[in-house]
Amino acid sequence: MKRTIYSMLAASVLCLSMTSCEKYLDKSPDLGLDESTIYANYESIRGFLDECYPLLERWNMQYGAGLSRNANPMANTDELASMMSTNNWVANNFNQGNWYSVTRQNNWEVGFTAGGNTTVINKAYLAIRIANKVINNISNVAVITDDEKKLILGQAYFYRAWFYYNLITRYGGMPILDKVFDAGEDDIPRVTYRESHNWMMQDIEKAIELLPVLWDDSNYGRPDKAAAMGFKAQAILYAASPLFQNDLESTIKKEYDKDLCLEAAKAAQECLDFIENNDTGRKFTQGTMEDYAGIFILPTTTFMHEEYLWWDRRKMTDDEQANTIRAFWQWIDFDKNTGPDAQGFACPTSEIVKLYERKGSDGSYYPITDSRSGYVGTDADGKNGPWSDFTDRDPRMYNNILLPGQRWGNKDGVPYYITSWENGSAYNRVKTGSETSKKQFTGFLCHKYFWEEASHFYTTAHDNTGYNMYRIKSFYIRVTEMYLDYAEALFEATGDAVSAPDGFKMTPADAINKVRARVGVTPVVSDYLTSERFRDTYRREREVELMFERHRWEDLRRWMILDEVFKSDTPITNTIWTCDQGNNANGASFNDGKDLTFTYREERNTVENRVFGKNNKYYLYPFPGAEIGSLYNLKQNPGW
Repeated sequence: MKRTIYSMLAASVLCLSMTSCEKYLDKSPDLGLDESTIYANYESIRGFLDECYPLLERWNMQYGAGLSRNANPMANTDELASMMSTNNWVANNFNQGNWYSVTRQNNWEVGFTAGGNTTVINKAYLAIRIANKVINNISNVAVITDDEKKLILGQAYFYRAWFYYNLITRYGGMPILDKVFDAGEDDIPRVTYRESHNWMMQDIEKAIELLPVLWDDSNYGRPDKAAAMGFKAQAILYAASPLFQNDLESTIKKEYDKDLCLEAAKAAQECLDFIENNDTGRKFTQGTMEDYAGIFILPTTTFMHEEYLWWDRRKMTDDEQANTIRAFWQWIDFDKNTGPDAQGFACPTSEIVKLYERKGSDGSYYPITDSRSGYVGTDADGKNGPWSDFTDRDPRMYNNILLPGQRWGNKDGVPYYITSWENGSAYNRVKTGSETSKKQFTGFLCHKYFWEEASHFYTTAHDNTGYNMYRIKSFYIRVTEMYLDYAEALFEATGDAVSAPDGFKMTPADAINKVRARVGVTPVVSDYLTSERFRDTYRREREVELMFERHRWEDLRRWMILDEVFKSDTPITNTIWTCDQGNNANGASFNDGKDLTFTYREERNTVENRVFGKNNKYYLYPFPGAEIGSLYNLKQNPGW
């Protein structure tokens, strides 16, 4: 890759951060300062390093309709159905196997979050370059104490590892990017995932050693020791997963690396022990369902939650917040704003809703496929399922999912109930809307990130007051994930859900049951703790707990189960609800949505064809054509 790494990184800096084609070495992309100024003191080099923050993915924050078309990775899984069908909608192209958009061409990839040449790979290269300049030049800082050096280096190692991790989990093994490469240097070979991981782990260990236990309030959101420890556990679990046992030449189904699984479980336990035994400001949230809901929305004066281990510290503007709500999660039937950005772009699938367990007559929760759950389902023709199927479900379902007729919020001070049943106003708007596929409407809506007042119509003035009563954050690792990572890792290491080796404090079942208990769900029943069934158990629990948190796509890939999830052309089932209250089904007014009764039927949706299960090449991202052209020795991933 002669002269290529330097070229890519320099181009990234120039394209992302500068308006003119000035040499990177002459000018800092963040402060407009020459290098002598960057290395003047602790504050100046910290400011330079902070330019890594804008390069983080903001998976839960979007900025208007045009970007929402491109940016929702969850609409490319079985979690959500995209309602957009035209060729310029990236989700639609992607689901058909076209990983480069028609309009963005080589500048687009999964995770695209902003205009211009700002793909994840592009931004990662830039962030790694910034981190490398700091690591390699910290001794040049004129005025800095030893303690300040530790704080700077701890962050720099963390960022270099984090952005590198985002590369290798997408593309597989990458070159070792341990310095700022200059033009004319020899080619830098691409290495395997395991080799990439091992190098990255050195950075994570250094970050754990150097980062503080707790930052002061003025520095909230910077990575600290707990964040680095959580990152370590997640990274080792990924490295142990089936996909990443492949070399550079293949993507075939593999088994877990049991030794690495044991390391991942140990790392997760160490993180949890550290949180418990130190004043980290983190904890596993206990209490009511209202407390649980508060993990996902924050008061406007609060920018972190005890559950967050690593998150995006940036604050959206009021307009950005409004656009996020309207374009990414909100529903036009409630919002009634103008333009396509007032259209909810994705609906939870029936398949994903079916993962929530139901309470049986004995008080225990069971998968709905288990007759003990009392779940009835539809008849042989897929019709006439009872509303009671959606009662007594795992409480997280009601936090995450909106059902027809359920309370959605307040409109001008009046309670509002969503009309997403057949011939209801929301349903009809989809069927007739020019911005939708006219079919891709599952009958379910997202609720996880919203509050009662999240509406343009919350006030008569139709301002942003309702939109901005709380804040939506992008969080990458939270405390609960450590229990889920632990359960998966220890089970895959030992094959035993109900015992633990010496030195481990919990069984895999203990870890899962702790997560279930805090929302009032009973322990996993014994016949789902067998070695034959527990893998499905922990994976179901992981999806239910982390739903719409950007984990599902990565999980399906690293487990190598795309062929199981996407068995047919589409995983999407429409759940068509029928309201039993006559004219109310046509959107007429009613006093309380809870007074309405429903039956439902299910219909397979054939609007979009998802091809992921048909070819193993989809487990690893293809390198954009521009990168292949510039990197002499960067071989394309298998199958692309």
